Amino acid sequence: MLRTLLLLAIPVVLPAVDFSGSWILAVEKSNFGGAPAPQSLTMTVKQRETQLDVESSLVDARGGSTSKYTLDLSGKEAENWLRGNKVVSNSTWRGATLNVKARTLVQGTEVKTVDQWQLEESGRVLTIYRTATTPKGEMEQRFVYVNTLAKP
Repeated sequence: MLRTLLLLAIPVVLPAVDFSGSWILAVEKSNFGGAPAPQSLTMTVKQRETQLDVESSLVDARGGSTSKYTLDLSGKEAENWLRGNKVVSNSTWRGATLNVKARTLVQGTEVKTVDQWQLEESGRVLTIYRTATTPKGEMEQRFVYVNTLAKP
């Protein structure tokens, strides 16, 4: 019993993973699950102890757009507005993987996503695995980003 109490008193340590960087989508290595591929997608990530700030620039068939959002890394819900839609997310760590569950309404249809952020190749590659769920079913996607500042 005493051991159990001592173990519970140990503080939780967050993984030593830092997603900070300037990232460019490797379209040819990514899988869009049947959705049209963008022409380009860049992302700047700034990670602090309990927060991840993301600014992305997208160019697709509809033109170009920029978005900014923040993920809370302490387990609290975060609210952001992306392309005019309110997005509520909750982020948790599972080892070195950041899991982000989000939900939004797009033209009155509920969309839920689960993203798994993983660093690979010594931090030179960020892969985000996504499962998107709508009333029409699930879509699996994989977004592979290359750190533009990383040394080979």
